[in-house]
Amino acid sequence: MGQPVDKNERREGGARPWWGDHRTTAVVVLGAAASICAAAMGVVDRGTQIVLLVVIVGLALAGLAALVRVRTYARWFAAAWKWVRSHRLVVAVVTVVGLAGSTGVAVALESARSCEDPTEVAVVVPEDGVGGFTAVADAFERDSTTAFSCPRYHVTTFGMGWPALRTALGSGWGAASDDDVTTLELGPRPDVWLAETEVQVEMAAPQRAGTGFTIAEPTLVARSPLVVAVPEQHELALRAAVLPEDAVPVLVDAAGTVGHDVVRANPDASFVAALHTELLYAGSEPETHEALELDLGHALERVGLPFGSDGALLCRLDEVSESEPPRVAVLTSERAMIDRDAACPVTAGGDGDAALVPFYPGSALALGLDYQAVRLTWTDAQPSDRRADAATAFVEWLETDAGQVALVQEAKVRGVDGQPPSDTDGPLPGLKDASVVEPAEPGARSERMGTIEDLYHEARRPARVLVLVDSSASMGRSADGDRLRLNVAKRGVLGALTHLDESDEVSIWPFSGDAGSSPDDEMDLTRIDEAKAQATELLGELEPGGRTPLYDAIDAGTSHLVGMDPDGASRRHLTALIVLTDGENRPGGGPGAELSAQDLMRSAHAEAAAGVRVYVVAVGEASCQVSELREIAAEWDGECWDTSFGELESTLGSLFGQLGGR
Repeated sequence: MGQPVDKNERREGGARPWWGDHRTTAVVVLGAAASICAAAMGVVDRGTQIVLLVVIVGLALAGLAALVRVRTYARWFAAAWKWVRSHRLVVAVVTVVGLAGSTGVAVALESARSCEDPTEVAVVVPEDGVGGFTAVADAFERDSTTAFSCPRYHVTTFGMGWPALRTALGSGWGAASDDDVTTLELGPRPDVWLAETEVQVEMAAPQRAGTGFTIAEPTLVARSPLVVAVPEQHELALRAAVLPEDAVPVLVDAAGTVGHDVVRANPDASFVAALHTELLYAGSEPETHEALELDLGHALERVGLPFGSDGALLCRLDEVSESEPPRVAVLTSERAMIDRDAACPVTAGGDGDAALVPFYPGSALALGLDYQAVRLTWTDAQPSDRRADAATAFVEWLETDAGQVALVQEAKVRGVDGQPPSDTDGPLPGLKDASVVEPAEPGARSERMGTIEDLYHEARRPARVLVLVDSSASMGRSADGDRLRLNVAKRGVLGALTHLDESDEVSIWPFSGDAGSSPDDEMDLTRIDEAKAQATELLGELEPGGRTPLYDAIDAGTSHLVGMDPDGASRRHLTALIVLTDGENRPGGGPGAELSAQDLMRSAHAEAAAGVRVYVVAVGEASCQVSELREIAAEWDGECWDTSFGELESTLGSLFGQLGGR
């Protein structure tokens, strides 16, 4: 007799697969795996969530495949229920343990998902390019999250110009007292300083005990060579007149020969301009420097560019290039040239056609910018270990591949390898044939830079500054709860006079009331020593009241400065009108009340007006962004600065420092 044949084999035509009798087990295992993946999706990053979702879908499909025969599950369910009824105690214990375990896992996952407060890190970066360096810090935050997507660090970046930063570090970041207003204006004490070059680190290193901070060994994180940038339309003329190895003075002479105006930012506002000045002065006698500075100043005035930072200069160049770029050669850095649009205010437009092509003088490659990340430790306020570790982590991250990519793409600098910045398609426009920057020769250059600063201050154009101080009724309002607006303005103006030296002239005219009866021109332009005493007396007697004949005052001030030297194209003085106001033009009646912003802008184009600059310091209700003050200042080759009454003194100090060099 043959062996009995299993009815399943007869029905299905052969032996069942191994999983055919274990469908419940398969479903349980697959379901458990899918549940674990689903729970994990709530605590992982987005990329991992996508992977887990794919896995869950696969598990679900596999589970459905195991549910081919429903009657099998009925038999298993009946057997399982019979077993449960006979083992109630075991089932109860397993259920309690399972619930407790799942609750513990849920609590642990939720605890992991509840992020701790990130560690705060303050980083001071160069004022020109602050947007790009802030984006680099943001990339560090994103790259430093925990396994549960919690941020480890929060980086606060703020930009400071080199003169202000040098002063802040020299004073130990303001007074030591907690209630000192100056300390608040400077922002938080930085844990990390991103210096433009090691020379700055040498110059800012504490020279005496009690300075209040120590500097760690700087870490090289990026580079950017100095360049002579020329509008693309005028490149070929200069290209034919120079050789690749020509030094800056040779290239500058060649640019003048082919009709290019050579311009440079203010060395007192831009360290890049100071480095270019070192190259310009190389091999020349001090008595030739004054003529050189006069030529550079007149070139700025012919093109209509401001005498300030690289960013302000390049932004204005873009504006004046709307019809056709001027024949100009700009002494700047590769980073500023590439990233120039970032320096422009939103209202500036930036619609010009000023695509720039860089020339790389041989001497400028070794004397370019070598960005250094520096840890600062404040001796009177020991940071927590977490904060110190976070600052170290940021500096170390800048050296990693991710940090280098962020610096190149966001800040538009070169990495430590010196290769030209590029995007996904290769080198950025204009940089296809750019040279690789080699490391500079080691050795301190701070003493040499100090000598260059002294030589520049001896050669610079003397300043002639007329200050219009708004003394209208609105200046009688409270500035900060304790001081009147006018009193803050008085203190700011008197303090700013210390930035002028004996070769400079200054005058102060208050304005208020109706047009035609203001401004008060009792104080003539006077050498600074005598002017300080006169200004103290004049401002001490000043009281707020009346209307705001703003445009009439600007017209009177510019007319006075133009009349002092009608041959504007050859002015020896750096001539500037500074307007301090907290409101809009409200002239009342009288002659001059009908003046408009367009009238003031048209008068800036008169031949005799060449070389007269207008700077507006807007506080209170005044604004460079929502009024025509920015356009007026730009047409007069100046700038409009928005500030607050809390920062008014430092703003005026920075502005006078640009004009007077101190």
